[in-house]
Amino acid sequence: MPERKNGKTFYAPGEVPVDISQEELARIKAGFAEFNARRDAVPPEEQIHLRDRFGDEDKIGTDQEAQYRADVEERKKRGEYWG
Repeated sequence: MPERKNGKTFYAPGEVPVDISQEELARIKAGFAEFNARRDAVPPEEQIHLRDRFGDEDKIGTDQEAQYRADVEERKKRGEYWG
């Protein structure tokens, strides 16, 4: 059952009504497959890390900030963070 909050409708996974044809769905899935193949073909030494601009940085200023900063330092040590 969809849930409404502040004028927006939120659906559970698998609950969203889809009004597209099977051909259109196949075209969309093919596009994702092509993107994933191109992304997976990038050699590890050329891969880049995207900043957590829309992710974990939301924890700054909360009670989870200390854990977030500790996680960032750990990822820096492993070479997985360039933000």
